[in-house]
Amino acid sequence: MNTFYKNHIKIVILFCSFFALTVTFLYSCKQEEYVDEVSSSPGVLKFDYPSLVNAVNIADVTKGDDRITFPVRIALENPANSTFTVNLQPEPQLAISQTVANGAVINFPDFSMPQSVEVRFGTRYVTFNVAVSASAIERNYGKNLVFAITLANPSKSQKLDESKKSVVLTLSTTDVAKIDELHFLSFTAAASNPNQVVTQLTSPNLTANNASFDSNGFLIKAQVDLGGKASRGFKTSVAYNADTLKKLVAKGLLPAGTAILTNAAMDLNDVDLGDYKNSTVVEMRINIDSIFARFPSKVAVAFTLSNPEKYQVNAAKSTLVYLIDPLRIFSDITKVLKNTSQPFKTSTIDPNQGRWGVLSGWLFNAQGNTRQSYSLTNQLNGSYGSFDNNNSTQIAFESGYIAADYGKPGGAPTSPNITNGKIYQTVLLPAGTYKFDANVRGGVTTDNTKGAYSVAAIGTNIPDIAASTTPANFVGRVAINGSGSKSFTFTLNAAATVSMGFVATLSGNQAVNISGVTLTRTLNP
Repeated sequence: MNTFYKNHIKIVILFCSFFALTVTFLYSCKQEEYVDEVSSSPGVLKFDYPSLVNAVNIADVTKGDDRITFPVRIALENPANSTFTVNLQPEPQLAISQTVANGAVINFPDFSMPQSVEVRFGTRYVTFNVAVSASAIERNYGKNLVFAITLANPSKSQKLDESKKSVVLTLSTTDVAKIDELHFLSFTAAASNPNQVVTQLTSPNLTANNASFDSNGFLIKAQVDLGGKASRGFKTSVAYNADTLKKLVAKGLLPAGTAILTNAAMDLNDVDLGDYKNSTVVEMRINIDSIFARFPSKVAVAFTLSNPEKYQVNAAKSTLVYLIDPLRIFSDITKVLKNTSQPFKTSTIDPNQGRWGVLSGWLFNAQGNTRQSYSLTNQLNGSYGSFDNNNSTQIAFESGYIAADYGKPGGAPTSPNITNGKIYQTVLLPAGTYKFDANVRGGVTTDNTKGAYSVAAIGTNIPDIAASTTPANFVGRVAINGSGSKSFTFTLNAAATVSMGFVATLSGNQAVNISGVTLTRTLNP
C-alpha cells in the first residue's frame, strides 16, 4: 500500500515538473516572438486621423461637472523600439488658418491636455485625454469649436511624420450640450425686456429692494443666479453701465433732468460664486456725496454682469437699473452744505498762533473774521476768527478778549467788537419744509440789537441782527442765547436759493462757539 502511494506521488511530481517547464517555454517564446517584431530603427509618430481637420466623435465624449473629455490617439508605423515621451502643444495659428463652417477657435485654457505622453516599448498606439471647458462650450453655444494640437520633441531619437504631426479637431457644441444644460448668469431682479424696468428707490421701499444708506455710501444688494448644474466656484465682474442709462434717457424712460453718475462714484465688488452654489449676493456701493452733489435731482445708476471666469451671462437679465429719488429717501440733507462738523477744515490759519483761521466752504463779511496777530516784526497778519482751533475745532465769533501775549512780537492784539458779523452758506433748495439746527457750545444774551442768531433767508445773504423778521425773503431764525441745540424750521413753497448761518453783534468779552450744524427735510410723499 505504501509503495503504491509512493509511486503515484512520483508520477504527480514528474507531471507537475513537466507542466511548469512547458508553460515557461511557451511564455518565453511569446516574449521572444513579440520582441522579434520590434524594429531597431526609431519609430515614426503621427496622429491617427484620416485628415488634418477632424470632427470629435460624440460617442467618445465623457461629460463632467465643468468640462467634457474625449480620447485622442497617436499611432506609430511600427511598435516602439523603446519607451519614450513626446510633447503635446496647442497650435492656435493652425486652428485659425482652417476654414470651418460656423467655427469658433479656442485655445488654452478653454481646452487642456497633458504636456507630454509616454509611449511604451512594443506599443503601436497611445491615447491621451483632451478636456474642453463647459464655459467654452456655453460661451460659443451653437458653434463648432476649433482647436489644434501638435506633436513635438520626441525623446530617444524618435521621429515625427511631418505631414501628420498636427491635427485640427472640431467639436459641435449643440451635440455635446442641450440648451437646458447651459449655465447662464443673471440678476434675479433684472428685467427681461429691451427697455429695462427701472426700480424707483424711495424711503418706503428701500428694505424691499435691499437698499440702505449711511453717512458714507448708498448700498444696494442684489442676488445673482447661476442656471444649470452648479460646479466649481468662479468669479464674475459687476460693471457700472452708463451707456444703458443714456439710452433710457434718450427713449424718455427716465425722468427729465435725471443725473447720471460716473464710474468714479461706484465701489463695486466681484461676484464670488462659491463651489457648487447656484446663487449669491453681491454688494454695490454708491458714494453718497456724489448723490448730494446733484441734489435735488434724481440719480440713475445701472449695473451689468460682465466678464465671467467661466460660463456666460444671460444678456436679457444681466442689468439692473435704479432711480434714486433723494427727496423721498434722505431726510437728513446736511451734505448739501459744506464743512458742517468737527473737525472743521480751514482755508487759511494764523501762521503765528495756529488757533484762529478762516472756515473752508463758508461765506463771510469782513466782520465775520476779525481776529489778527502780529508777526515777529509787529506787522499785522491777515484776518481770522470764523474758525477756532480750541475745543476740537469750532465755528466762532469772539470780541474783547486780551491775549496773554498781547503787545509782544508775534503776540495777538485784543479782539475787536463785532457788528453784524456773518458766517453762512448759500444753497439751492426745492420746495419743502426744513429744519436748520446748530449745536451751540457757548452763546450770549441776545435781543433784536445785539447778541447772535442762527438765521436763514431767501437770497445770497443773511439779514443783519436788527433786521425785521417780516421781509419776504426772511424764512426763520433762533437766538443763540445759551448752549445746546438751537433750531428753527422754515417752509419753501417753491424751489429757491437760500442762505443760512449765523449773524452776531458782540462787544466786550463775548464769544459764540458752534460745534456743528445739520439741515433736515420732511420727505416728499
